[in-house]
Amino acid sequence: MKVLHLSISDGGGGAAMGAYRLHRGLQGAGLESEMLVLRKITEDASVHRLSDRLKRWGRAQRRLAERRHQQRLNAAPRLEGSGHWSLNLYDFPIASAINAFAADIVQLHWVGDNLLPIGQLAQIRAPLVWTLRDMWAFTGGCHYAGDCLHYRVSCGACPQLRDRSANDISASVHAGKLRAWSKLPLTIVTISEWLAGCARRSSILGDRRIEVIGNPIDPRVFKPLDRAAARAAFNLPLDKKLILFGAIGGTSDPRKGFKYLAEALNMGFNAAGAELVLFGSARQESIDVGLPAHQVGRLHDEVSLSALYSACDVYVLPTTQEALGKTVMEALACGAPCIAFEGTGPDDMVAHRLDGYLARMKDSADLAAGIKWVLARAWSRQDLRARVLARYGVERVSEQYIRLYESLIDG
Repeated sequence: MKVLHLSISDGGGGAAMGAYRLHRGLQGAGLESEMLVLRKITEDASVHRLSDRLKRWGRAQRRLAERRHQQRLNAAPRLEGSGHWSLNLYDFPIASAINAFAADIVQLHWVGDNLLPIGQLAQIRAPLVWTLRDMWAFTGGCHYAGDCLHYRVSCGACPQLRDRSANDISASVHAGKLRAWSKLPLTIVTISEWLAGCARRSSILGDRRIEVIGNPIDPRVFKPLDRAAARAAFNLPLDKKLILFGAIGGTSDPRKGFKYLAEALNMGFNAAGAELVLFGSARQESIDVGLPAHQVGRLHDEVSLSALYSACDVYVLPTTQEALGKTVMEALACGAPCIAFEGTGPDDMVAHRLDGYLARMKDSADLAAGIKWVLARAWSRQDLRARVLARYGVERVSEQYIRLYESLIDG
């Protein structure tokens, strides 16, 4: 069986790393797996740059489509904190490049930023499996909808846009997806039950086959390391309880919920001898959390991430919407209990008071209570690791995908 994965990249972000880990896991299971990416990070010969697979005119069309995509986004200004958007309205011949691989299955991953134009899906000849790692496939352009439920019927008057017209760009994108994909036999995979629930209630994908298969994790990389050595590597104190928070962009993304963590940490944590550790920001940020804070910046390799998780006593991800939470999975595999808000992706990984604590959504006081509860207990790092690997180990996830592929081909 030959599988082709389409992804924005093979590294550099959670969605891209999830796609690449699956690709390697399928190879390890004996499948012929290849990737087609816009930006190639690894030196893996089975990962192919899109520019190398397009003819000269196709490359020119892609560059033009990319410029038009950005211009259209700029013409529809969004409110501050709205998050990432993709429109994917502007065509170029990517389907021809995909079809040239003659794959038995084409597996779509994160294809925003006009990587896969809406109208091109119908031109792909192989059966399509689409792994959703956010909400974009069934919205009018946003990757996370926040409190908005328009995607369940039709978009328009988008609360993330400055223009609140019923015929705004979100209405056009949503209607375009409905028209282009209504007859397509798409098979959808979501990485969490929460995201599956959103997709099932959407007007675009609600009638499709939707399976839940989590992101794979590599147990050879993410594993408990000696805590004292890990702390020394980051120049962190040896005699303090360390609370870890991390997000790409640091504390600036409202969806990641740092403000709730800051409120929680201002509720008397100095007496507990706790300190905060932050990663993910490329620059030093102004932090006011009522206790000492250590900023380790952007980490560019998984070994460093594994060491940082191992150095800390608890990992907190107070996100208000999260497809799964790759960092939660990684932290658990390294033996760190985790705290998150209930009602979003991390629910799948964090059993309340077993793997950590699930606080009430946007409740800073309950978040504070959860942190104190976790820090007051002794945790078995190996038990935390064993539970997360049982569900998300790369071999387990690869097996689930292979069964899905086989059902499509047999059908």
